[in-house]
Order: sequence, then structure tokens, then C-alpha cells
Amino acid sequence: MNFATTFDERRLLVTDLDGTLISDDNAQGLPKLNEALSAQRESITLVYVSGRSLKEQVADIDGHRLLLPDYIISAVGTEIHRLPGEFPVDEWVRYIQAGFNRAGLVEFLASRFANLELQPEENQTPLKISYFWPDATPDDLDALRHALLENSLPAKLVYSSNIYFDLIPERAGIGPAVKFLVDSLVLSPSQVFVCGDSGNDIDLFQYGFRGIVVGNATPELKKAAELRAYFSHSTHAAGLLEGLRHYKFFGQTPKIIRANLAREALERGIDSLRRNITPLGFSAAGLADNPLTDEDSNYFAVWSRDGIKTGLWGLTLNDPDITECFRRTLELMAEFQLDSGQIPANVQIQNQHPDYSGVGDIASIDSVLWFVIGGCRYAAHTGDGDFLARIYPRLQRAMRWLHAHDSNNCGLLEIPESSDWMDLFPRSYNVLYDEVLWYLACRDFSVVQAAVGEDAATYLQLTETIRKKILRQFWPTSKKLSDARESFSETQFTLGNAQYLLAQISPFAFSWRCDIYANLLAALMGLLDDYKMEQLFQFLWGVGANSPYPVKCLYPAIYSGASDWKDYFVTNFLNLPDHYHNGGIWPFIGGLWVRFLTKIGRVELAHQELNALAEACRIGVYGEWEFNEWLHGQTGRPMGKAHQAWSSASYIAAYHALHHDTVPPDFAPLTADMFGQSQGG
Repeated sequence: MNFATTFDERRLLVTDLDGTLISDDNAQGLPKLNEALSAQRESITLVYVSGRSLKEQVADIDGHRLLLPDYIISAVGTEIHRLPGEFPVDEWVRYIQAGFNRAGLVEFLASRFANLELQPEENQTPLKISYFWPDATPDDLDALRHALLENSLPAKLVYSSNIYFDLIPERAGIGPAVKFLVDSLVLSPSQVFVCGDSGNDIDLFQYGFRGIVVGNATPELKKAAELRAYFSHSTHAAGLLEGLRHYKFFGQTPKIIRANLAREALERGIDSLRRNITPLGFSAAGLADNPLTDEDSNYFAVWSRDGIKTGLWGLTLNDPDITECFRRTLELMAEFQLDSGQIPANVQIQNQHPDYSGVGDIASIDSVLWFVIGGCRYAAHTGDGDFLARIYPRLQRAMRWLHAHDSNNCGLLEIPESSDWMDLFPRSYNVLYDEVLWYLACRDFSVVQAAVGEDAATYLQLTETIRKKILRQFWPTSKKLSDARESFSETQFTLGNAQYLLAQISPFAFSWRCDIYANLLAALMGLLDDYKMEQLFQFLWGVGANSPYPVKCLYPAIYSGASDWKDYFVTNFLNLPDHYHNGGIWPFIGGLWVRFLTKIGRVELAHQELNALAEACRIGVYGEWEFNEWLHGQTGRPMGKAHQAWSSASYIAAYHALHHDTVPPDFAPLTADMFGQSQGG
């Protein structure tokens, strides 16, 4: 069978055994479930989970005539075995065993918790210590947990059925074991279906998978899974079958299901984008879809960066209303341009009040960069000569304002801290994101200069200077180059050979973190050659930047105690680890990720990732198809504003790039002859 087809059609079905497949009430349901699964068995990876031992599970599979699974997760999630053959997955053992002191734990509990009774030897494993502990209370468990921490004995506590107590490695557990398999098999959350009946299965529902709660489930599981599961009316195996039918698991291949999902996301995305059309320009988020508070009032505004990116990506639709709204967005920013050339960060919709700064009254540098890029590219795409004549003096002033931020005449901009889209984040001086946009702004403006008959030599030369400096300074290699002007930042070359462009460089230091958004921008606008793009892909894929949904904005997240941690991260609890700018998932960056995969020739993977992006856009805080602003970097749950304009617009651009070979008018090189004719097609 063709591997690409098999890869595209895989599904992972994870089901609990006890109380679900194994039950006295399964006489009708189990044979029907087995028949349905057998019909598509080749494209299904089947996993059974249980707290019991491998030996007991294998006996149950034979005794109850269950289908042979591909994997068994046993011993409270400390073991994964591959079938047939019952081969242990050694990578899982190596992953979880670090720091687990079995002998020390047994000795400590024997001396301090005499009421615990060890279970028989056959229930013990090297990575699981099992006790009988009748009627333990939450306070009892908390006391034991604290005692272990105080004595440097890390372990995870698992208590079930009001009597069975297990200690396992901190990384272990049924849920983490399933997540490990999902990552190993390179599956997206929408390809994973989990089913359970009791509190022991709660972990299965924590990762954004498609959940099924059978009709005989305990109240504990029903409460924990209420936001991410289908609740079957039928019990046991019949309930699992009912849930799978609800998710259209049968009847059509997952490839068709995903194609339908991607198409539906396109239609929903267009509707979501239209919610942000206002008389002034594109709103940042749907005005009627979010509660308005003083804290969130800035979302009810036309933002330069948000509106211009939304407009550029929306141009792929060739929709007159969307194109017109993009023009209004640009003209609104131009109307409030200061004599210095500065463009407002946003203009409030209610009172048309312009705001030129963000948190801490810091100027928004990238608002001006996006204004130049958007103005140039709107004129090129539409061929609107009158618009170009009106906007060109504004572009000139904006470029002079930007150029003034190159205070040492090195070619790169010197950026104040927290002065771009990451407005609560410690980035300053030469920031990759801003330098990449500066390169594009200079490149675009030089083409516009040529189109209007002016000498473009200065900005053409500056464009090349910026390109060389970005590649030399932000992508260090083991071959150290000499340049006295940059001697203070030479320490970055101690990294050896990089796999991505570094996030930031100052005269005295550098940030080694990967700004994923900025790297994707650099790749899409042609700054990276084929070798560097492959290195970037291998790094991002390897670290799981696209998991659970595409894609995180930063890797790795910054934790308290790190040298670049700032106490202001906790403002509004936005930038905690894996939140917002600190490693959160942004669907608009996910659209760039899909286009990046397409650009480097990984088209089948791009289709899979587009489907995962569609799933990320589908889930919401208030309802389905919310195109939420951002999602938690680990759980994949939406935590931002509903119907964020750039989330829907970026999905639209990615869909058109992948399905119709349409190049969105945001990063491709411009030519002077574009400015006299319509590029709308």
C-alpha cells in the first residue's frame, strides 16, 4: 500500500477495557463494534489501556474475543507494549524512568506511612509501587504528596476504587502514555479518539483528542470530560460504537473527512472574517462575539498590524467587500499619521481615538512596518494608481521614521523593549521579527520608488545590507567571521551551527530562543535558502512546535527563574509559560506553517497540518468555529478572543495556497510593472 495514503488515513482509537469493552452487558454491542472496526482495521491503530498488568490484559483479550490491538498500555501507564509479540516500547521507559527512586520510596513509606499495605509481588513492577489504602481522603493524599516532595522523592500518586494506591514516575500515566504514542506516530489530535467509563480515564481527555464517554460512565468522568467529549446514550461497547458513528469514524475514509473539514473551515473562516468588517476597517476581533471590558477595550479597534495582515491574506478571496475594507484600514492609518511619520498602533472604533503606543507608553514599531508593507502590496495587487498617488507621501514619511531607528547606521533597527506585536515580552535592540519586516519594507519600498520614477538605489542597497546581516548575525555558524563593528555580539557564535534564526541580538548578548513566527516569515519571504529551510523544519518538527495544534509562537517557553524571565509576564496572567506570547499557539502563525510546509515540498504533511489547523479554529470558548485568537501551548484549549480577524484570514490564505496554488500577496517579490495593472485575477 502507498505509504503516503496510509499515513494520511491513519486514526488512533484508544479505549479503556474494564467497564467498556469488558462487561457482562456486551453481548450485542461488542460483536457489532468488532465488525465495524474490522472493516477498516488497516487504517486504525487500536490501543487498549488499563491499570492492570500486561498479562491480565492479554488474557482478557483472548477470553472476551476482543480484536487484537496494536498497542497495550498497562500498569497504570508505566508500560507500553507493541503487538503482536508484546514488544515493550523501550523509548517510553527511558523517557519516564529518570528520577524514580523505587527503593527509596518503598523505604520511606514503610517508615512514615505504616497504614499502607503493599500489594502482592505480582502487582509490583520496576516503575510501579502498588499498595492497598482503604478510604484515603484528599487530605491524606496531599499530606503524602508533600512529604515526598520534602524528601526529594518525586513520584505521581494514583488512587482508584477507594482502595488501590500506586506510585509511578512523574512523567508516567495513561494520558501521558497515549500522548507519547500520538507524538511518536506523528498524528494530529483530530486523528485520535479516546473512550472511557471512569475517573481512571480522565487523563485521556486532557489533550484535545476526540472523546467518547459511554452511557455507564461515572459522574466523576462525565464532569471532567464535559467540554471535550461526546456522551453516548448506549453503554459499554455499544456506547463506544455510538460515539464513533457520531464522529463519522466509519463510512468514509479519514482523508475524505479531513478534506471536508478543511473545506468547512474555509467557509466558516470567510464568515468569521466578515464579522470583522467595519466602516473604519478590520476590527481585531468580532465586536458582537466577545464581552467588552475595560481590560479588553483595545480589541474593539482597528489595529495597523492586525488589519493589514488580515487584509493581505483576505485578498486571496478577490472579494470586493474585503478588498474595500483593507483599503479603508490603510487609509485610516494614513489619516492619523503624525508629521514625524509614525503610524498609530490602533484607532478605537467607538470614538476614532488613535493610540500610538502600547504597554508602558512604548511606541509600536511594527505597526509602521506593516503599514509600509501593506500600502505597497495593496497598490501592487489592485493596480490602483490613484491610491498609490495618495499613499506614497505617507509611505515616504513612514520610511524616514523607521530609518531613524537605525541609530548607529548599521542597517538594522534598534527596537525598544516590548514595542512590537509581543508587547509584554523582553525583546529589544536587534529583534529578528522586526528586522525581517524591515527587510521586506525596504525591498517593497524600493520597488514602489522605481514604479513612481524615483531613484531606488539607496533602499535597494539597504535591502541587501539587511539581508546579509540577518543571515550572518542571526544564523551563527562554527565558522566565526570577523567584523569589528559587531565584536560585542560575537559570543553568539559559541552556539556552533544554528538550526534557526536567533530571536534577538544586542551588543552584549543574544537570545538563543526560537521565534517561530519570525523564522516562518523569513522563510516565506525568501531570506532562507533550501538548506536553512530544511534545518528549520527538522528543528520545529523535532521539538513538536506544531503539537497539539499548529503552531506555537516561541520555543521553548520562558519559565520563572530563567535569565530572560520578567515579573511583568504575570500581567493579566497573559504570559505564563505556554500562554499567549510565551509559547502559546496562534492559528494565524499556523497558517504560515502550512504555507512553509508547502514551500519546502512537504505537501502531504501540509494537508495534514491544514486539517489540524482547521480543528484548532473549530474549537472555541463559546461555541464551534470560533477562530480563536490563541490556544494554550500544551493543552490546545482556546484562551483568547473569538473570531480574531487574522486567525480566519491566515487560514483562508493557507487553504488557497495549498489547494489552489495561489500565492498570497504578502511576501512574494514585487515588480514595478505590477503598479499599473490589476493583480486581482
